[in-house]
Amino acid sequence: MPDAPTLLAGRYRLGDELGRGGMGRVWLADDETLEREVAVKQIDLPEELAQGDAAVRRSMREARAAARLSHPNVVQVYDVLSLDDHTWIVMEYVPSRSLRQVITEDGPLDAYRVARIGLDLLAALQAAHRAGVQHRDVKPANVLLADDGRVLLTDFGIAALDDDSLTSRSDVLVGSPLYMAPERARFGTSGPAADMWGLGATLYAAVEGHSPFQRSSTMATLAALATEEPDPPRHAGALTALLDGLLRKDPAERMIAEDAERLLREAVATLENQPAVPRQRTPVDDDIRASAPVVPREKRRSRKPIALLAAGVVLIAGLAVWVATRSSSKPTASADTGTSQPAATVTTPPSTAPTSAATSAKPSSSPSASASGGRIALPAGFVDYKDKTGFSVYVPTGWTTSKEGTIRYWRDGKGHVLGIDQTGKPRSNPVADWRSQRDTRVKGGDFPKYHEVKLASVDYFVKAADWEFTFSKGGTQHVNNRGVVTSDHQAYGFWFQTPDADWSKYRKDTLQVVFDSFIPNP
Repeated sequence: MPDAPTLLAGRYRLGDELGRGGMGRVWLADDETLEREVAVKQIDLPEELAQGDAAVRRSMREARAAARLSHPNVVQVYDVLSLDDHTWIVMEYVPSRSLRQVITEDGPLDAYRVARIGLDLLAALQAAHRAGVQHRDVKPANVLLADDGRVLLTDFGIAALDDDSLTSRSDVLVGSPLYMAPERARFGTSGPAADMWGLGATLYAAVEGHSPFQRSSTMATLAALATEEPDPPRHAGALTALLDGLLRKDPAERMIAEDAERLLREAVATLENQPAVPRQRTPVDDDIRASAPVVPREKRRSRKPIALLAAGVVLIAGLAVWVATRSSSKPTASADTGTSQPAATVTTPPSTAPTSAATSAKPSSSPSASASGGRIALPAGFVDYKDKTGFSVYVPTGWTTSKEGTIRYWRDGKGHVLGIDQTGKPRSNPVADWRSQRDTRVKGGDFPKYHEVKLASVDYFVKAADWEFTFSKGGTQHVNNRGVVTSDHQAYGFWFQTPDADWSKYRKDTLQVVFDSFIPNP
């Protein structure tokens, strides 16, 4: 373990490194006195601030300020140490994924879930501000979505007390430019309003998939922050007014916490009564996935790096299981359904790699297949859709189609939605991966009143599994999510959702035709 002692203060035994950030590294550790797991962060101050006793006193003071906070939405700080010219913060260990990791791996979140996250983060910031503590680096990497359903704000290690006379102009170097308030970027000044900007930029990223001033370089980002208005959100819906108020460049005109709370509660109330909306998952490459959050998800007592765990959970680049998901992590045109009704929830099938390269071009056991074993005849009321990526499928005539990221959708404007996604990197066990996704999503509250109908393998191409369930959002919704391996280099995810009352008819008359007619890429 380079540059870190094995035992801190004769008490905290460091284990695996969990992640790195701009302000330091984090290890999973055992508190041998209280016999519990903790997260230990080594603070690395920028070179300009890391000289002399004043810097040590400053970092200790800020860490102790964070330790004063006790709130259910704030990661608890247990201890603060000054050893070997470094400040070490001992924190609550939270099995979780960061919001940044969720956006990267699963794609942007639906507006309803973002509003709920916003309420929790706002509560954390209000508690901090009442205690005279500013966070000064609110961003998705510092928001933890815990395995037990909690939302927590972490990394108060660079927080500053309001009366901190040691604040220097070098503070502008601390924090992420993508989420930094304009007054901090330009003048190095801070305050509660700067945290409100960070909240707005974080919620914007959660629903849009990128920060409001994301550019090709840090300098370009800072220039845009100084001279341009935020890119208009495309998928914020009921959160648009909130984001507009929080992302005002003049801190005197920026929305205050009380108004933000009111708009968030109104958004939650509005979105609770709307049907789920489909959203595609962002395909994740290994380099991005290996960038671990500050306190990432890890199984208890496990010592495997988070990147490996994340890779094991990521599904085929299919359809991401969220309660109301709408777009990719890159800006894309919103779907034109021809109606004002949102679409449906979309999920991510587990990453699946085949155990055999052999496959046919068609399902091997389609009940509606012709006697010759070929593709079924085109039924009345359907058209043969040929996707430019190579697959072909029969879809109902008149359903509106749109491409959102990697996912092709079809909708009829009455709550019936089909989505097909694909990946060139399949994985081996669809059933096991579905179970993992089910446990995570249901535990996280993504599917209110979740009821599982089945989760089992099905005879379809090389390997496949169906996850069928109902949940309550704008009425009872019925979903079948099929993950399919068609070859050693191709897999697909099929999401089909209808109101529960329509399920039997549409399952037989529409979804079965889709399955029976589907021809994958060569």
